[in-house]
Amino acid sequence: MMPVIVAVILWLAISGGLLALAYRRTLSAVWREPVLRAPVLILESDDWGYGPLMQAERLDRIAEVLAGFRDASGRQPVATLGVVLAGPDTDRMRADGCRTYHRLTLADPRLAPVREAIMRGRARSVFALQLHGMEHFWPTCLMRSALVNKQLRQWLASDTFPCTEDLPAPLQSRWVDASKLPSTPLPADEVAAAASEEVHAFATVFGVAPEVVVPATFIWSDTVESAWARAGVRIVVTPGLRNESRDAEGRVVAGERTYFNAATGPQGVSYVVRDCYLEPSLGHTHERTIRALRSKTRAGRPTLIEIHRLNFMGDERSVQHALDEVKRLLDAARADFPEVRFMSTVELAGHCRGRSPLVEQRWSVRVHFLIRRLAEVSRLRKLAWATGAALPALLAYILTSPRGLSTAESM
Repeated sequence: MMPVIVAVILWLAISGGLLALAYRRTLSAVWREPVLRAPVLILESDDWGYGPLMQAERLDRIAEVLAGFRDASGRQPVATLGVVLAGPDTDRMRADGCRTYHRLTLADPRLAPVREAIMRGRARSVFALQLHGMEHFWPTCLMRSALVNKQLRQWLASDTFPCTEDLPAPLQSRWVDASKLPSTPLPADEVAAAASEEVHAFATVFGVAPEVVVPATFIWSDTVESAWARAGVRIVVTPGLRNESRDAEGRVVAGERTYFNAATGPQGVSYVVRDCYLEPSLGHTHERTIRALRSKTRAGRPTLIEIHRLNFMGDERSVQHALDEVKRLLDAARADFPEVRFMSTVELAGHCRGRSPLVEQRWSVRVHFLIRRLAEVSRLRKLAWATGAALPALLAYILTSPRGLSTAESM
């Protein structure tokens, strides 16, 4: 009997060691990722800034909805606004026959209603500002495409300031040349100069440099990130990976890099992960988002929720539907998680860096959540059960279960 027991122990040790070796990078990254002691919910809304003046009224309505809620500590929900600082000066584009790109920024008096609405929400502490880009496109590429595309010329010379969401998806990627597909890299020196320029332009418009960048369509490069970091950016929002190009069909192509919350990049920036959605105009309603909140909370992770401007730019019925979905989400979040915490992405990063009471420090609890998180890696979970390595992990999971958590929860 003893030889059998020894053989089983050796098998489990060897199989567990081999899996740990094969997944060492994932294991290390997940172990370093902070474990939050309370649910955290942040709304992240991109594309605001340059565009139709009706944004001002929509932003005021969003701010009013958010101001009507409080978490257990009395904090209001925060919507981070990924700001687009500029777009075509359509008056000059029309006069010029779209021969040359003319830029209009949020500093221009013609966009003052939008800028002032953003600042009102910021003053009420329901908006936090993040950089999304100077433009939501690379102007040279857009102009090159407009030479052979009448619809793009009409967009550039609109009677009103147009929505960048109306551009073809490939052209909305700022940091690659998608005027022809598959996309090609842009000149590195021009990219670095533009990334630095947009950080300084943000400071000019809002009086403070951006701490957070949300890359447009989540396509960016080391060159872009380095320039942002040199200009003072400290946080990059990711979907857990980095898109690096567009394929022949215009679809985004992800690179091999993956990101975890609070991981630090080679230039010193911190990453956060945003991979949950509330997009009512696309059929993503609050029920789906609440499921994501439950899943993220179970893993000790924050829930950053993507809800783009396009949800609030349609007719009155669709706008009201989007606002109602935000209300339903916040109501459901407070009902399901009375201890939920509302904050901005900058505040979340501060908690993670500063070892605040929100971040779990006990090693036993961290081990428990490490096993939970690793169990979400489908291939690793299947291999662990197939080899038997899941058995000691299950034992460790039970033994490290913190008070208030059920050890019967599935792995």
